[in-house]
Amino acid sequence: MTKRGKLLSGVVTTFTVVLLVYVLSQSTQTPAPDRCEQALSAAVLASTDADQNTLVDNALLQQPSCDESSEAAVLR
Repeated sequence: MTKRGKLLSGVVTTFTVVLLVYVLSQSTQTPAPDRCEQALSAAVLASTDADQNTLVDNALLQQPSCDESSEAAVLR
């Protein structure tokens, strides 16, 4: 194999490995948690009445910043 062929083979191999690592990292990436859904879930699961009222108030204050298409916005 010529020097040019070895160089081309190395470049193709490096590009393939980098592309494979990128595709695998994107396919295994977990989505960011929905903070609106988390706030409402915490309000529902709160054990004491005072905590529940505080968390419901917090969830209601955060709700205007939530995306209209999110499931949390449906609960209004």
